[in-house]
Amino acid sequence: MSAIAGIVRFDGAPVHAAELQSAANRLAAPGLAEPVYWADGPAGLLARQRHVTHEDLAERQPWQGAGGRLALVYDGRLDNREEIAAALGIRLNEETVPDGRLLLAALERWGETALPRLIGDFALALWDKDARQLLLARDQLGRRTLYYHRGAGFVAFATTYRALLALPGVPREIDELGIADFLILNTRDAGETFYRGVRRVPRAHTAVFDAQGLRANRYWSPEPKATLRLACDAEYAEAAREQLDRAVACRLRAKGGLAANLSGGLDSSAVATSAALRLAPGRLTTITSVPPVGLALPKLKSCWYPDERPYVAAIAAMHPNITPVLASSDAPHWIETTPEPFFEAAGLPARNVTNLGWLLPGYEHLRAAGISVLLTGEGGNPAWSHDGLRELAAMLRGGRWLRLARELYLTGRRRPYGFDWLALLRRDVLRPLEPPWLAKWRRRLKTGEAELWSGFSAIHPGFARDIDLAGRCWRAGYTPRLEGARTALAERVEMLARSEHGNDIATALRAVTGVETRAPLLDIRLIDFCLALPEEQFLKDGEFRRLPRRTLAGRLPPAVLQNNLIGSQNPELPHRMTALRPTLLAEIEALRASPLAARAIDLPRLAAVVRDWDNEIEITLMLPRALHVGRFLRWAEAGGL
Repeated sequence: MSAIAGIVRFDGAPVHAAELQSAANRLAAPGLAEPVYWADGPAGLLARQRHVTHEDLAERQPWQGAGGRLALVYDGRLDNREEIAAALGIRLNEETVPDGRLLLAALERWGETALPRLIGDFALALWDKDARQLLLARDQLGRRTLYYHRGAGFVAFATTYRALLALPGVPREIDELGIADFLILNTRDAGETFYRGVRRVPRAHTAVFDAQGLRANRYWSPEPKATLRLACDAEYAEAAREQLDRAVACRLRAKGGLAANLSGGLDSSAVATSAALRLAPGRLTTITSVPPVGLALPKLKSCWYPDERPYVAAIAAMHPNITPVLASSDAPHWIETTPEPFFEAAGLPARNVTNLGWLLPGYEHLRAAGISVLLTGEGGNPAWSHDGLRELAAMLRGGRWLRLARELYLTGRRRPYGFDWLALLRRDVLRPLEPPWLAKWRRRLKTGEAELWSGFSAIHPGFARDIDLAGRCWRAGYTPRLEGARTALAERVEMLARSEHGNDIATALRAVTGVETRAPLLDIRLIDFCLALPEEQFLKDGEFRRLPRRTLAGRLPPAVLQNNLIGSQNPELPHRMTALRPTLLAEIEALRASPLAARAIDLPRLAAVVRDWDNEIEITLMLPRALHVGRFLRWAEAGGL
């Protein structure tokens, strides 16, 4: 686990290690070792190692192979070490073999075809001296970030924005189109960033640079080739349990302490209990964000529950080696009031800054306890814990009307997320079949809103018109809040591709806190398995999310297995926003001094929200996001970059 950067010049000019020093300074973060530089002719590489596993202590980046022809730097972790080592003829039990050595050997043996064989979180840069070729690549789900800039005769890259911007020849200029897309949650362009001239290597992609230009290639896609057929439900559950346990077990390597998120949902609880069983009789610390005791919470919608405490207590009673830690705060977090340290580490704003303010007390507890690895339940919805409800629209399209009527009736009786059969019909059958143009017309007729993002984004209308944002979105196929006719499988695949900004934030949190997150439910073997299952494994006879419920029987208490609601993230947010209210008008006024913030953000609308203080969505979602973006722009324009 490390942070990397580098420069390659294709015009033949040499790279000197001193040119990488500014980037090395920008990569400084808790737990990172001193920088190591490597320069050879037109290529220069930089690595700062983070020692998270025991094998990390044997890392010697940059790695060199093929008689000095290849040089490798990487950030990440290999989770199928035994499989890769066996294929390469390397014996792991005879010495401490770092992941970097295995990674270099795999690339030396198989070239780019090694990448689909690798399981884990990684971003890498491989320089081939003889071919004068630079390979950049990220893992299948993009859990490690990697950005680059193509200049006149050179390429620069880094795992963080600010390190890349510190390299010579890389422009430091905000891209207003990237800011606009961020404000309206348009993530269609996986390579887009906040900076002009800076691109992201997309997940599951390689980017190969040479004197002729760039060759990009996607090497993995989460699309099953065939449906998996087993003899009975029990066999599916057993196979799913084996997949889950393997995904968790291979992510338990940690030199220091290891913890897991835990809630009453079926994702984090699946990961935490699998880890607890594997570690027993050793103990597993779990972390749960909860509202402060005694705080009056606002009334929630019927699909939410506000407090994870009862579920966590029931799970801990069933698994005595779990040590639950409850994290809460009754005041706004520093990231919500003075986010400049976050900008310094991340070089970007956060989409849901208030959620970070809710989660960071837990991270800070782990850091204080010396725990550097956190298992999460991230990524379960598209695969592991798919609820099957979008299959209802497929039943209508396929003429299976009796099955549809039966499932609507039986599922409605269970009230998933608080929905009855009529709400399910509207949400999961009719709405997905409505063409976007019709939904847009109907929505405009009902609300009078000029654009689809008007209800949740504070982007300035004049700015949006100037850059033809509506046309840009429609040309890209981005229609916020409009579903369109898609299969359930297509939606699940798209969900897996939505979290590039989430990966940016994971990198930022690791830099801020020193805590590395690992997501076993995003193991590509588990994803491929779940996407290949018949629809009946997720929804049948009114039972939704069937697969995890059956798989976790005996591991989770009935209260969790039968829980049909969603845990409310950040339920105390209205309380924290009310505490911030006295300062918000001054904050909004200060943003007028930022040319880009004043141009991109509808500051008068934000001021009206603060004065009126009567629209919960605007107060808790639109307002904090827009203010955070404005503060980022003000910081950048003041020289923060």
